[in-house]
This record gives sequence, C-alpha cells and structure tokens, in this order.
Amino acid sequence: MSFLKKHAEILYSYIIGIVSLFLGLIILVNLSLINKLNGKGKIDLHIHNVWDFINAFFREIIRVMSNYIGSFPIISAILIILFGIALIYIGVTLFRTTSYDYDISIFFLVIGVLFFIITIALMTQVYSFFAIIFIIPFAIHIGYIIYKDELNPNHRKAHFLWIIFSYGITYLLTQIVLYGRIDDKQIVPVDILSVNTFFLIMWLLGQMAIWNFLFLRRSLPLTKQELGEEEPELSRTKKESMSNQTKEHFKSIQDKTTEFTRKTRRSVDLQKVRDKKDKFITKWKEKIDIQEDDIPNWMKKPKWLKTFYVELFCGAVLLFFTLFEFSNRSEIFTSDSWDLSQTQVVIEWVTLLILMLIMIAYILTTLTNYLRGKFYFLHLFLVSILFFKLLTEFANIMVHGSLFSTFITPTLLLMLITITVAFVIKLREPSKD
Repeated sequence: MSFLKKHAEILYSYIIGIVSLFLGLIILVNLSLINKLNGKGKIDLHIHNVWDFINAFFREIIRVMSNYIGSFPIISAILIILFGIALIYIGVTLFRTTSYDYDISIFFLVIGVLFFIITIALMTQVYSFFAIIFIIPFAIHIGYIIYKDELNPNHRKAHFLWIIFSYGITYLLTQIVLYGRIDDKQIVPVDILSVNTFFLIMWLLGQMAIWNFLFLRRSLPLTKQELGEEEPELSRTKKESMSNQTKEHFKSIQDKTTEFTRKTRRSVDLQKVRDKKDKFITKWKEKIDIQEDDIPNWMKKPKWLKTFYVELFCGAVLLFFTLFEFSNRSEIFTSDSWDLSQTQVVIEWVTLLILMLIMIAYILTTLTNYLRGKFYFLHLFLVSILFFKLLTEFANIMVHGSLFSTFITPTLLLMLITITVAFVIKLREPSKD
C-alpha cells in the first residue's frame, strides 16, 4: 500500500495511458461498425451468450463515439493510441526524474479538463441537453480538490456532503431523462450499463489527471533560490530542456491563483454568515421548544438501542431483499437463447450484483467504524450511494412506471425507507476523522 501511495502519480499515468491504448484498439477493431453507425442509428444485434453481451456492451460505447469520430475513425484511433503511449512514457519519465514536473503538471491539467469536456460531450448523446448539469458537480469536485488546503479541515464532512449531494441530485435527474428516452425507444436498455460504465471510467481518468496536476504543482519550487540555474537535488537524471523562464512564469501564475483565492475568501464575511445561521437555528429552537417531559415514554428511544444496531439492521434488510431479487434474475443465464431486447434482465442482474457488493461493504464499514473508529468517510460515501440509487429507482417508478425498476414497488418503498433512516443517522453523526 505504501508503494501505491508513494508512486500514485506514476501509476495514474500508466492507467490513463493503458486505458487510452485499449480504447484506440477497440476503435480499430470496430472500424466497419463505426462506418455503418456513422449518422445511421443502430444495427440489429443478437445475443446468445455472455460473449455476445460483452460485444454489445462495447458496441454501445462505439455507437456513442461514432457521432464524433465516424468521419475519421482511423485517424482518431491512431491519435488515441499515440496519446496512450505518450502517457506511459510520461509515467516512465516521472519515475526516472523530477526535472520535467513543471511541464508535465501543466499537461495533466490540460488533459484533465479535456477529459471532463469530452465526457460531457459524449453524455449529450445519452442524456440529451440535460448532460450539461454535470458541469455543476464537476466544478464543485474539482474546486474542492484544488482549494482543499485553503478550506477548514474541521468542516471536511460538510465539504464532502456538498460533493455527494451535487452528484446525487445530478444522477437522479439524468437517470429520469435516460429512462424516458428508453421508454420512447430512442435508446436501448443496454445503454444503461455500457455508457454509464464508460462515463464513470472517463470521469475517473479526469480525476487522476487533475490529481497528478495538483500533486506535481505542490511539489514545485517556491523560492527564487529553488528557481536558480543549478539542477535541483531531487532530480535523478540530467535535464536537457527546462528553462528558468518557464519555471518563473508558472510560479507567477501559481502566486496569482493563490492571491485570488485569498481575496475571494476575504471578500466574504464568514463570521457574519455563521452568526446568521446560528441566529436562525436559535430562533426555530425557541419556537419548537420540546422538553424531555413532553415526549411520551412509548416514543422515547430505549436506552439499550444504539444507532449502531439500527445501521446494522438497515444493512441486513437491504441485503436480504437484494439477494432475493438477485437469485430471481440469475435464471436468465440458464436460458438457451435470448436477444438484445431481453438484456434488461441481465442489466438488472449486474446492477443487483454491484448493489450487493456495496451493501456488504456498507455492513463491514459499519462494524469497522463503530468498533475501531476507521473508514468514517468511506462509510458515508457508501450509504450515500445506496440512498441516491434507491431514490432514483423510486423516482423512475413514479415518473415512468415500474417497467424499468430493479425491485417491485412495495419492496423498493420499504428499502427506500430503510436506507433513508441509515442515511439520516449518518448525517447526524459527528465526524470521527
């Protein structure tokens, strides 16, 4: 684990490069399909086994990309492959020397922003115009990463909740749009699994690139002495082309960015905002002044009942219903033949498998957080994922009917109530980190 932390920027470069190489090869292998899909909609596909389903998975990704690279797929594939090779070479360079950290950090910033722009552009093919709202969580998330050192660490949970709710609400709205387009037969059900996975991978690559930029930027020299003519001591090889002018220019940009951040923070009277918030809370507490004696004994929480027990019970209920539905969907793989129109059941099977793994991780982190005080924020993220996923399922039933629901309505309602209780408990729990 220490090796991964010590060489994270190198590994991220390799990962981005390898994924890019793989994507370029997929495009080359599917040139004929891209030519057929170029502005012509879909091709009839038939699935008889798991391998056919995997091919259909990649074909949906190719279909989304074909609207942008359909006119020049070979050139696009070559450029993507060269980009992947360049990232792998950069990873090797970062491992050998720190001499080029300045230029490489700027490069990662550029490709990080490009990944997010490309992701949103591709999302418009699935979520239509509503994909633009992903700019909000992207901006909040990247802003947190960039200005994390400037923020109060005591409010870390609040910062994470801003990120969680921005992504959660965006996911809820875009999934309603996606299922509506499936209902109108603009998109086939396999899009749900394939393109969402593809977008998640693109998002992760963008996060890796931004992380690399920030890591390399924070390791840059900060003084005139460090910007001198001589080779920095941390370099492991001789540098051939890296001028002090480039270093000083980047240092100037860094100073201006830092000063702008400080001025922005000074322009907002944080204490005045906190005083108004406290005054508002005090006002409502005075209006709703419920004393201990005002609550009947039957409504009081038993002394032996701890929130830890409630969280475990909620996790067990969620896991029970998910296992039950998972076993029902497993029968699809015993059938002799099925076609693309039946892939909804397989998508539900995969979705239930992922949900099951998240629920098991939630139960384990509940135990670890209570017994050892570890993984508090991981526990928060897991319960948030489950809450917004089930909330989205329920919203789709209300808007589009139960056709696209993983769970039957009564079961889903019970699970939503259960996860809401667990989510509220986590929101009220003070941070232990």
